[in-house]
Amino acid sequence: MLKRNTKDIYNFQVSSSQIFFIAFVIFLVSSFIQDTTLAEALSGRFLRLCSYLSLPLLLFKIYFLDKWSKKELIVISALILLGMISWRMAHELQLLVIVPFVIGAKNVNFKDIVTWYVYLNVILLLTMAIFSLLDIIPNLIYRAAPRPPRYSLGLIYTSSLATHYFYLVLAYCYLRFGKLKWIDYLLIIIGDCIFMIITNTKLDFIATLVIIPVMFIAQRAFKGHKVSEILASFWWMAVPITSSIIIFASYFYDDSNHVMKVINDLTSGRLSLGHRAFTNYNINLLGQTIVEHTYGGSKGLKLANQLDGIHHYFFIDSSYVRMLLLWGLLAFILIIVCMTYIAMRSIFHRTFILAAIILVASLNFMFEPDIIKIIYDPFLLALVATPYFYNTQEEKDK
Repeated sequence: MLKRNTKDIYNFQVSSSQIFFIAFVIFLVSSFIQDTTLAEALSGRFLRLCSYLSLPLLLFKIYFLDKWSKKELIVISALILLGMISWRMAHELQLLVIVPFVIGAKNVNFKDIVTWYVYLNVILLLTMAIFSLLDIIPNLIYRAAPRPPRYSLGLIYTSSLATHYFYLVLAYCYLRFGKLKWIDYLLIIIGDCIFMIITNTKLDFIATLVIIPVMFIAQRAFKGHKVSEILASFWWMAVPITSSIIIFASYFYDDSNHVMKVINDLTSGRLSLGHRAFTNYNINLLGQTIVEHTYGGSKGLKLANQLDGIHHYFFIDSSYVRMLLLWGLLAFILIIVCMTYIAMRSIFHRTFILAAIILVASLNFMFEPDIIKIIYDPFLLALVATPYFYNTQEEKDK
């Protein structure tokens, strides 16, 4: 009996999808914890090592399990090398893992990826919130008049909490697309109001509300309504347009310009911070190291509460400006092209859901730094993953 059980264990086959999800869970959990106050009690080196464990699994899947041609493997190897170089130049772990994760998603059902993303993030968010409310880990509270107190609920900063909710709503809409009803939209609005009360993060609050009309149009376009189809057919331009707007606005920002000053105030100083980044740093081909001082974590909270803390604060919030300056021109072009292609493919196949998601997310990319952070945004993984939605004819053929 023992021998037979042992033999069964040795004959157990692990599929390429299972290897991907093992790597996905390892990386998402360890990376998520690094963005919480729990990380201050744990070893940061240990969490980073856990994140690195996903790499050999993904590389094994790509080079030994997935069927790529020799030419494709050469291109893949060049992209992985580019990610490694940018990672060493900018010292950002996301640049090291994003290419293996995107390529490693081949033959993996994207619906399953989004489902795992939702479950893991909800569990981790609830766990950190409970831990912070029980004083097991710090619940950072930011007080700056005239804004009300802002709570992080165990995360390193309040806006991180709001951003998680924003992307979870997008993931929920993806999974429920075609079945979204008024009750779903009502629940989204109620949740958005709750997170606004907790975090007082205006930009994420507005971006989440924008999801509702965009999803309504996308659903109508998917069902064949001509006006909605025409509107949705232009959504592939969202990333090129929004990236151009925020980069030019940041580069040419002038405090004496009344319109720019109003926009800068409404976006909590995003334009002035981006302009400061362009003033102090040049655009490099492969990225560079930029020293930043944020309000995140316990040290950041002390900086935020200092009278002159605003003068020492420096962080590039815009994903587009961040990509261009920190990660380099090549990484910037590559990611812009990939996001645009995903949206174009969604429109071409007349499913519209990923185009709708990228349209709304592109607004978030203008003012938040999370475009390739898998713990927030899993939608770049749709590039080579197996799609979930097809148009009516494709569904019949399938």
